[in-house]
Amino acid sequence: MGITALSLVIACSTDADEDGAVAGEDFTGTNIRVISIDTFDVQLSTMKFDSIVTSTSERLLIGKYQDNDMGTVNASTYLQITPSSYSLDNDAILDSIGLVLGYDTYYYNDTTQVSNINVYKLSDRMTSDDDDDYYYNTTETAYEATPLVSKSYYPTPNKDSLYVTLPYDFGEDLFNEIRDNNITDSESLYQKLKGITIQPGDSDNSSVIGFSTTSDVTYIRFYYTIPDELETDEYTYDMTINSYYNYIDSDVSGLPLEAITDQEYNLVSTESNNISYNQAGVGYVTRIEFPSIKDIYNIGNEGTVLDAVLYIEPNSSSHSDIQPLNDALLLYTIDQNNDLASQISNSVDVVTAAINNDNSEFNEIVYTVPVIDFIDYKLSESPETEDALILIPSDYNSTVNKMIFNDSQKSDFKTKLIVTYAVYE
Repeated sequence: MGITALSLVIACSTDADEDGAVAGEDFTGTNIRVISIDTFDVQLSTMKFDSIVTSTSERLLIGKYQDNDMGTVNASTYLQITPSSYSLDNDAILDSIGLVLGYDTYYYNDTTQVSNINVYKLSDRMTSDDDDDYYYNTTETAYEATPLVSKSYYPTPNKDSLYVTLPYDFGEDLFNEIRDNNITDSESLYQKLKGITIQPGDSDNSSVIGFSTTSDVTYIRFYYTIPDELETDEYTYDMTINSYYNYIDSDVSGLPLEAITDQEYNLVSTESNNISYNQAGVGYVTRIEFPSIKDIYNIGNEGTVLDAVLYIEPNSSSHSDIQPLNDALLLYTIDQNNDLASQISNSVDVVTAAINNDNSEFNEIVYTVPVIDFIDYKLSESPETEDALILIPSDYNSTVNKMIFNDSQKSDFKTKLIVTYAVYE
């Protein structure tokens, strides 16, 4: 372990406070040497969560693209739908039916390429994997082999919505069953329509698009008339999302990530070209450890950690205008099995990593991460654990953004831990 940067001697003050007590009297006659240490090991590795809850994400994700780092990323959505009521005029006649998908402005990758949407009827009911009422990015529900409809489109995520015309006979069957009181509740509806799934095209290489789950912008709409009225007005009848989840995966065949076979496997950066990986939605995350931190005791004498900051550099070739970096990341701990343990917080708020892009014009962008609470914990823990840090965005379960970090060697030591340490002499 080396010691660099700052080394100075400070004489302790002996000024009296208002009550006559001496401030700093425990250190009267003692010198404090403050040193900055920047050569602790920062070990990066990549692990992958077995599953991520996506049924609480408040976003539908649909799309597919190919990525040099993360492989082929695929996102599809599964929906159960229900109307606000099961009542229609006895003389109502369906005119047309369409699926309205309201954009929520999120997108990732290239929206200038054509995307495809394929709408299928589910052949099984949606069932949570662990009967815990949650659905995950790994949950799959069987659907029919032939789509109800396929549509090609250019995504416009800053517009209002995407309209997909559904087959008339599909809509007429449902509409007439509700009108004729054969479908009167959710159970009888699900006997007729278990749900739908929206899949990207098999050969798509474009983008993943976010659509809203709220009922006023995403719905199936029936347009109908009542012919016996004096003026034949057109009416609408809507079905909205009752429950949903996003299935998100990536094919990493032939890539370093292929080595990760379960959640407990850690792919160290030295075995993946000195980089580590994060990808929201899919489940990849960078594990951060400081294996030499207790070498601080080799300095001698009693001391205190005054500050600890991790600097971690994103790989410059892994982000762009269509694959942007997250402005801020949340700091969590994971245990030796890579199970999520707790979120790091201090006396003020949760701890976040922020981008320091003072030298962005030279592609020198780093995240700065205050890690003093974790360092204090590691220095005082007993017995020792293999807990580590991870950095994830707040929308980790509703996006597919990637981040690739350079380890210390790859970053020319821009990825580093700097500990400010006071030694009492």
